[in-house]
Amino acid sequence: MAYDAVTQAQLEERRGTDARILLWVRAKNRETGGMEVIGFWSGDDHQEFLIDGEVRTYFGAGNVISVAPLIVSPGFSVRNLRVKLPPFTDEVKTLLQTYEPRLAEVELHSCPLDIDTGAPLGQPLRRFKGFLNQAPEERQGKRGSAYTELVMVSSARVLTFTLPLKRSNAELQRRNANDRGREYIDTTAQWAVTWG
Repeated sequence: MAYDAVTQAQLEERRGTDARILLWVRAKNRETGGMEVIGFWSGDDHQEFLIDGEVRTYFGAGNVISVAPLIVSPGFSVRNLRVKLPPFTDEVKTLLQTYEPRLAEVELHSCPLDIDTGAPLGQPLRRFKGFLNQAPEERQGKRGSAYTELVMVSSARVLTFTLPLKRSNAELQRRNANDRGREYIDTTAQWAVTWG
């Protein structure tokens, strides 16, 4: 994991660290069918960050956003991750009601902050990439506070799909309504064919 020179210098001082989590969601708009993006971060106010050469706007979720510890490891293991968001903000309502959250693409970045000024240091680093795995649920916390929980799964899950899930008759008809190429795929193994 490579940090830029400014972040590396602060880490070497060993005075402590401060970082924020950035959540980026790319989902389909229910009305238009087009892809839309929305971002949340664990800071207090809306802020723009430069990520991969693109300026992204993240809405401040404050201390309400909560993410389990991010485990960064190589390999093909499918990891689940839970993120808590405040349920009553307009931006969260947009994500859940205006956009289709099912199987939306998600990214989590870690943004180190300057210990003295609180300003972002360098470029945020991507720590997680995947999809929303479960429909968001509204839950009650221990102290009665409500929150929305998103359950995400890493992109390694795509490697677990079997061939029929990728090329079923329904999938072909979704692309072209007249495509009947796999219409009888479920029953072909039961046909008795005589040769000769």
